[in-house]
Amino acid sequence: MTQEPSRPTDSEASPQAELEFISELCAVVAEKSELQPILDWLVHKSTRLLRADECSIKLLTSGGGMAQTLIFDSRRAGIEAGSSTWAPAIKASVMGFLMSQAGELASSDLLADPRFPGLKNLQSPVRAVLAQPLKVDGRVTGMIAVSNSQPGREWSRHDVRLMGIVASHSASVIEKARLRVEAEARRRLELEKDALEKELLLARDIQMRLVPDAPLVLGRWRAEGRLVPAKQVGGDLYDYFAIDANRAALSIADVAGKGVPAALLVSTVASTMRAFADGQHAPRALVEQLNLAVARSSAAGKFVTFFYAELDHARGALRYVNAGHNYPRLRRASGELLLLETGGMPLGLFPGAPYEEAEVPFASGDALLLFSDGIPEAVDAFHQEYGEDRLDELWRGHDKDTGAALLDRVYDDVLRFRGAAAQSDDMTMLVVTPASRV
Repeated sequence: MTQEPSRPTDSEASPQAELEFISELCAVVAEKSELQPILDWLVHKSTRLLRADECSIKLLTSGGGMAQTLIFDSRRAGIEAGSSTWAPAIKASVMGFLMSQAGELASSDLLADPRFPGLKNLQSPVRAVLAQPLKVDGRVTGMIAVSNSQPGREWSRHDVRLMGIVASHSASVIEKARLRVEAEARRRLELEKDALEKELLLARDIQMRLVPDAPLVLGRWRAEGRLVPAKQVGGDLYDYFAIDANRAALSIADVAGKGVPAALLVSTVASTMRAFADGQHAPRALVEQLNLAVARSSAAGKFVTFFYAELDHARGALRYVNAGHNYPRLRRASGELLLLETGGMPLGLFPGAPYEEAEVPFASGDALLLFSDGIPEAVDAFHQEYGEDRLDELWRGHDKDTGAALLDRVYDDVLRFRGAAAQSDDMTMLVVTPASRV
């Protein structure tokens, strides 16, 4: 049987052990710059040096929090990564002790140690423990500990000194590696933040280029709209343009989703709509073609609510299709409100979905309001919604306002209602009001 070499005495062990440990540590640091490989080496090295069953390294957050805020936990020697036998109560107890005492913690049985009465009934394979604080410039940055699964080991002065050597020479190395990790994490976060901001700016630019930049006179009426994007840019759109001398196209859309994908999808809606709004395609045929285009170009589950109408201002008639959008409000000169509901499901859900169109009179003094759900679903600090009833009341009660004045009134009312609560969705409106009042 091979005889185990005798353990060096205290007087001869420390200088030689210290030099060997420093030499190996320097070699590891020169070869590895990442934190985890350094921690792994220290765990395995310390386990062998101290002839322990396990070694564990715990690092505190930069804020100094204890067990619940530990950001790194080394793996146990000899078993797979990510394993740990240190229960949260043991981590907190040992770390708390080291932060409040001047030196090491040496215990032949942690669960029976009178200094830790709270651990008495705990079931744990961590029994005999030798732990040292990791200190940088007098500040505790964590701890390193070795343990045995069986109680009763008496830690010698040699063990304590070896553990002190490991802790004193490892602390600054670990701290520098940890700071590199934190700096790299901050750098990645800044890069991700910059990329997100660029994506939002691009999405907003795409979105705002698609909407008209000036009102449009339509015979006796005038069309005007406004889009106020939320911080997280979505996919709202409104549009109006002349089809011929007597007819004009009016539309509003809201893409499910946010960011560049939503902005790109809404650009597909805008370009396809303009391609088929040629005076030859009826509103229903246009929406059917648009539904096919959205279904082919969008990801699964993406859809667009959409409303399209053609105003024949010479004949005084409005033909429309509502593809799952908030019902526009047609306000008669008498004050009566007509909800424009006829149509079908949102675009993009089913390529062959059927749609219906309807025609309603559009007489002198009538006005039309189109809006996205960012208006009625705006919420205040108590999570109460602005609501369509409030919008109807305002729309019905301000029939003398037109164009920009009417848009201002609605948006100002939504902002007053919302108060300090943040805008959570794009707010989009299009109004068609009598031109003679402008």
